[in-house]
Amino acid sequence: MKKNLTLLTLACLFGLVACIDEFDPKLQGGKPKIVFEGTLTNLPGPYFFQLSYSAGYNSKESVFDKFVNAAKVWITDGESRVDLTDLNKGQFSTPENFRGKIGKTYQLHIQLSDGTTYESEPEKMKMTPPIEKIYSEFKLTTTPFPKYRGNFNIYVDVKDPDSQGDYYRWKWVHYERASYCSQYTVTGDRPLIVYQKCCTDCWNATSCLGCIVLASDNLINGNMLKRQLIGQIPFDNITGYYMLIEQMSLSRNAYNFWRNVAQQSNNSGGIFDIAPASIRGNLKNINDNSDVILGYFQVSAVEQKAVYIQRNNTGILPFGLSFSGSNFNYDANCEICKESQYRTAKRPLNWVD
Repeated sequence: MKKNLTLLTLACLFGLVACIDEFDPKLQGGKPKIVFEGTLTNLPGPYFFQLSYSAGYNSKESVFDKFVNAAKVWITDGESRVDLTDLNKGQFSTPENFRGKIGKTYQLHIQLSDGTTYESEPEKMKMTPPIEKIYSEFKLTTTPFPKYRGNFNIYVDVKDPDSQGDYYRWKWVHYERASYCSQYTVTGDRPLIVYQKCCTDCWNATSCLGCIVLASDNLINGNMLKRQLIGQIPFDNITGYYMLIEQMSLSRNAYNFWRNVAQQSNNSGGIFDIAPASIRGNLKNINDNSDVILGYFQVSAVEQKAVYIQRNNTGILPFGLSFSGSNFNYDANCEICKESQYRTAKRPLNWVD
């Protein structure tokens, strides 16, 4: 009797499992929207802008091969027009001699191949004060099985102008000399990786992609903005860590846009979180106000400051630190340093060998 009951129970359970069908909600991404990326500053150009299409909700689409092709892009300042060069694959660049000027107001214009035209709201380039001070604080990692023994929090102090309505955004890039510029594998019983040194000076560039650090003078107008946390770097060596910090001015609308982006990206998925939605930027169809481009045409004055963060005064060593040097296998040839988002042959500001 017990055996029969057991068999009956197993049969019922099998029936429940066998009757489960895969549920496909068949969610569709809808019509893709144009996505704009790019910032105009007062630093030497050229400036690069990107136009692509958003991917659908079903996540089977890729945004890496969906570019806006054959578009015309230009910038006006109320007095003149600057046409951008189409570099293909949705990339556009300004002329070498074009440079944004503090106090001027700029507007971006985009015309698609079918004649549809978009333009941005006018954006004025406001000045931004210099960075008064940069400093770091070492914090031991408290999480179990950390990759690093600790991190350095990086802070800045800035003297805010007396004018009301100043908004800030910070970015930073870490540069270090590239030990090689290409590599290849020699096949055999024991495959060997061979590296080619750079023919000229070359630096690898690392930045905090997706980090959005903002501040306003709402509570400190005309006073010192102190201990503004702008980033965190790893304690993975005791050498100086080079950082090129950029402080950018923002308009009120740009500040609100990036604040909304930061809030949405930091949602934890809890029941009280705001549902994700397209955040409206400052680019729209000149004939249809409801047809907008995702992204924001940002116009910013930039203050740069380079600093070496000292990491040899913590009293402890990083995990796995070795002074044995590298065991790279180099061949006799060299490779040119190819400019990209992650590598440059241009000497970083105030670099010290």
